[in-house]
Amino acid sequence: MSSEKGQEFVLDVRGEECPIPEMKAAKELQKISSGRLVVLTDHEPAIDVTLPSLCKSLGLRYDVVKEGEFVKFVIYKDHTISKIEEVEGVSDTERITLNSLSIREKISDPTILMSFVPQIKAVDSVAPGSYILHMKWFISWETPLFVTYNPLPRGDIVYYTAYQKLPLTRISFGWRFVLNRLGKEVTLDITEWYKGPFSGQAKKSIRKHLEKAKVTLPKVIT
Repeated sequence: MSSEKGQEFVLDVRGEECPIPEMKAAKELQKISSGRLVVLTDHEPAIDVTLPSLCKSLGLRYDVVKEGEFVKFVIYKDHTISKIEEVEGVSDTERITLNSLSIREKISDPTILMSFVPQIKAVDSVAPGSYILHMKWFISWETPLFVTYNPLPRGDIVYYTAYQKLPLTRISFGWRFVLNRLGKEVTLDITEWYKGPFSGQAKKSIRKHLEKAKVTLPKVIT
């Protein structure tokens, strides 16, 4: 539930786990033409990963203000603000030209990642927008994955965000699919990013994944 205070809107999602904070924030942002959305949350993955990813996908600036056991995640909805930079860490982007308009559901299905990321061995659904990736890269492990869908006037953005907290560090990685429709031409921009240790090796893997995506995705989604 949100309440309006002039140009400030408050969304209280304390006690909610991902992907609920991100999904509710995305829904509220669609209603706001200009102003601030203050998300009250105490869920660490939402604070560190999924809400920042949502802001970056929409090109919106944000601040994080600690308030005891929760934070105020302030999102600024102002169309005069220029698009902010992609997530910290390493990333790369590839553009694919397609000949089909009916691919929205396919790029919103995280099993599509398995077609070009060989480290992903399986994807299990936990709840709407929430999944578990079964990974294997030297060792096997499981990673939570959160999926957010944002419609655009001439396309769509689908954001996949994975988050893993380790004893001495945190790892986050993900993919952004931006679908653009211009007349009969359809383009799909795929960005893969990674933040954590071994970024040099991750950057090489990202380039291999995107090269494979150029070959496999047109067959999978059209």
